[in-house]
Amino acid sequence: MSNRVRAVESLYEAVVMDPERWNEQMFVDWTDSFDSDGSVSRVEAKYIRRALRTAQALRTFWQDAPDRSDLTWDSRVDLALGPKAWRPVLELARIQLRSSRSEDGFIDVARLFRLVNGEDYLDGIGFDEWIRTQW
Repeated sequence: MSNRVRAVESLYEAVVMDPERWNEQMFVDWTDSFDSDGSVSRVEAKYIRRALRTAQALRTFWQDAPDRSDLTWDSRVDLALGPKAWRPVLELARIQLRSSRSEDGFIDVARLFRLVNGEDYLDGIGFDEWIRTQW
């Protein structure tokens, strides 16, 4: 899993599992730490901002929701916002895959594509077949 995908998913998890803990300053701090080395591209920044707004919406939803401690963090994301929540994460994964063409990146894209679109990425081809088509 790419670092950017992992960071956004960790944000989502923290927000849905403990929404009361999150305030505006924590979101600002998270954003600042995300690009502490200045390596985030302009396009990535766009999707990071979208993910941040999504996390804020998740916090609002779960602050007022009845107790659902039976749900996993990703189920909570799905229940609150559905596929819309995963779109910016998918785009970050696609950007990473274009730059690194790694198997982990491919797996991220395939997993997130299914969450967003409800179908297999590239009709379910595997990484080895995909990489052969890239050269």
